[in-house]
Amino acid sequence: MEPHQKNARPQSQYQQKTALHLSGGGARAAYQVGVLKAISSWYPRHQKSPFNIYCGTSAGALNATALASHASCFHLGVKKLSVLWSHLHTNNIFKSSFKSMFHYFAIQAFARMQAQYHPAPPFGLLNTRPLRQLLNKVLNYQKIERQIFNGYLHGLAITASNYQTSQSVTFFQGQPCIEPWTRSRAIGVHCQITTEHLLASCAIPLVFPASQIGHSFYGDGSIHQIAPLRPALKLGAEKIFIIDAAPHESTPNQGLACAPGLATIGGHLMDAIFADTLSADLEHLDRMNTLISSMKENEATRLSLRKVNAFHLSPSISFEPLVEKYYSSMPIAVRSFMKLIGISPLEDAVITSYLLFEPDYINMLIKTGYQDAQDNKTQLALFLDAF
Repeated sequence: MEPHQKNARPQSQYQQKTALHLSGGGARAAYQVGVLKAISSWYPRHQKSPFNIYCGTSAGALNATALASHASCFHLGVKKLSVLWSHLHTNNIFKSSFKSMFHYFAIQAFARMQAQYHPAPPFGLLNTRPLRQLLNKVLNYQKIERQIFNGYLHGLAITASNYQTSQSVTFFQGQPCIEPWTRSRAIGVHCQITTEHLLASCAIPLVFPASQIGHSFYGDGSIHQIAPLRPALKLGAEKIFIIDAAPHESTPNQGLACAPGLATIGGHLMDAIFADTLSADLEHLDRMNTLISSMKENEATRLSLRKVNAFHLSPSISFEPLVEKYYSSMPIAVRSFMKLIGISPLEDAVITSYLLFEPDYINMLIKTGYQDAQDNKTQLALFLDAF
């Protein structure tokens, strides 16, 4: 236990532990901002956040960390996050000019021709140094500890995948009562959240380079995450609001059937990584709640079981048409590179939807998230006790 945690200020009264779970999805995570923007409009301007536990994976980890640092003023946290996403460009996430991309590829190739005693840098098709600089500029990690000390934040959990051990590793920062955990291929590690943890969680395999933490290299947290809701449960959540970045359904290709290419297969794999495990975990949570409801209260207490209600919200529309509409706003160097490796904006819109960090596309996702939240306002406000 860290020394500063021993002096954490206890909360004056019991507060139900409500978790916000933000899944991954690259540029798709802008949808989450729209949902939260709508929810913040239902609360007074200086109201504390309705969530005191934040859990994020991949791009969702960036959103979770930004919101956790403003847990004492939900409206302000969402506003800053919305402004950040609304003005994002591709060159804020990875280097996207012909010169910078060629220089990066040359360095990668040269490094791998060196002798074995010269360790090569982590491999990635895109150079994410601009993202590192952006996170260091916009996030104040010291605020997280202040929110914990003042009782507004119970815990923040960021999940990444350890390439050495093939484990799903959840790095968490929170109240002293939260204990580390060890499960099959999944562990929870107490630490101070930094930019390295966020870069590790959103390092999409092959696309973004892995991030080194300690003596290990980490990649996207969705890879080995068999139970995405586990971090929220381990942090003590009694209710979980899940904002997914995967649409209910994608637009099927009505053209002539043909053998899938590398990009098409990659898009399906990314969808499976980001979405399928969450669906299975939600089904498991429903079964556990049904089982607990059938048990006597003292028996459930003896077995340390509790019901955890969940509200799952995902995009109501497919993102593929938006990708086709706004694909041309991508830097020409990135489009050329994508064509070079066989990615077509019309046939491979799924994988493109993760990498299209341009204002027109992002603002449409924010607008979609806002509208979806408003369409579900009655049920969602009741779940969050907003009124």
